[in-house]
Amino acid sequence: MKKDHVLVPEPSSKFNKVKCHECEEEQIVYSHSSTQVICNSCGNILSKATGSKAKINGKILESAE
Repeated sequence: MKKDHVLVPEPSSKFNKVKCHECEEEQIVYSHSSTQVICNSCGNILSKATGSKAKINGKILESAE
């Protein structure tokens, strides 16, 4: 068998820059975090663990792969 191209798997997880709704502070959050992420200044919950992908409660500004 001839191998024309070998596919390299890419991760589906990312680091997201999230803006808090209450205090407008920006924080970097992992998209598959397994714990709650809390805002550093106001204590608002930015993301909750759901099992695979985390539920992000803030606004996602940009993402880094």
